[in-house]
This record gives sequence, C-alpha cells and structure tokens, in this order.
Amino acid sequence: MISAYMRDDVTIKTTAYGTWGNPTYTETDIKGYFIQKTKLVRNTAGEEVVSSANVILPVMTLGHQDRIVYNSKEYAILNIELKKDFTNRYMLVYLQ
Repeated sequence: MISAYMRDDVTIKTTAYGTWGNPTYTETDIKGYFIQKTKLVRNTAGEEVVSSANVILPVMTLGHQDRIVYNSKEYAILNIELKKDFTNRYMLVYLQ
C-alpha cells in the first residue's frame, strides 16, 4: 500500500572510509516519499533534536553516517524507524 506513494527521486550518499581514513561516497538513486514536516525526535546520542523533514524508503541497508539528497539539498540522518503496513515493510527516516 505505501509503495504507491513512493514517487519522489531521492539520492542516498553512502559513506565508506579507505585504509587511510579518507571518505569515499557512492550515490544510489531510489524512489521514496519525501515529507517536509517539523518534528522533535531523539538522535543516536539520546538528545532531543528537531527534524526538518522525513522520507519513507523501502527497507534497505542505511546507516546514520549516510546522507540523503533531495532537490539538490543534502540532509543528515537523525533517526531510522522500521515500520509496516498491510502489505509492505518500509523505513521512516527523520532528516536534519
């Protein structure tokens, strides 16, 4: 059911570190549902922070060090929640 709403083009920048600690980025284009909405959430350190947007993505490997790019704006990941509806599992990702 939720997969019918995933129409926005979202790019995921995955961060990997080389042997000398240099970051390298790989970009993956995916369909998601981007929502501009302000909400108070907790980050990985347990602090309450304000999320300026969230995005619904299919279940995939995604970490807090990765970045989400939408409409040429890069967002940091604050929190990742795994959810499910009647037919699908999906990820609700809160962005800063």
